Amino acid sequence: MTLRDDATADAPQTPSGNASEPAPFERGTAVAIRGIHSYGQHGTIVGFAVAGIVVADSDDLTVVCTPAGSAVRARGGSGNGPNGRLVLADDWNGTHDARPWDGDAVVRVHRRGEPWSVWRWHDGRDWSSVWYGNLEEPWRRSAVGFDTEDWTLDVVGEGDPIDGPWEVGYKDEDELAWLLEVGAMSSGEAERARLAGERLTAIAQGATWPFDADWTPWVPDEAWGAVPMPVDWRRLN
Repeated sequence: MTLRDDATADAPQTPSGNASEPAPFERGTAVAIRGIHSYGQHGTIVGFAVAGIVVADSDDLTVVCTPAGSAVRARGGSGNGPNGRLVLADDWNGTHDARPWDGDAVVRVHRRGEPWSVWRWHDGRDWSSVWYGNLEEPWRRSAVGFDTEDWTLDVVGEGDPIDGPWEVGYKDEDELAWLLEVGAMSSGEAERARLAGERLTAIAQGATWPFDADWTPWVPDEAWGAVPMPVDWRRLN
């Protein structure tokens, strides 16, 4: 069941103007990965947030694990688009829905400055055969974790990138086309996502980093449980 987080409507949503990033987080720190976007009359807000635990963080690389049951927040309102899950600016009701992260723990690997993160799921014994490339703004550290902006289009791999079989394709092309059609995304933004998708697809098909990396150091700690959302997850700074 989805819970409604009605306090969002009254929470501060204005950036503080602080351009400097905090220092890297230590392993085991609870954080939130937040999607930041400008939503018309609502201004710039946190549109989506998922809690997680820092696996590794440096000036070059960030790895975050979201264990099953961890807190998720998403804009409340009527969903639209091909899959009925896109809440446009005019349809956002000013609140966020609260739900837990379903399924196995997911580990997101992001090389700083790249317009994507690569995800894999771990069931406590082994990695799944699914690889997920989320196209997005390069991550920026915030007081509560990492900020980005989702670009809708995704790259998905299935199988073994080294020994095969290995298939790579796109996900949510229909949603990208719909956002462009209704004017919720500009042609420049759509082209940016497509170009990033082409680059990541080539990397995945060529089985280069992180598809050829040793993910053993990023296996979730068995002691990590569900992560609550940081108290100040709505505050932009």
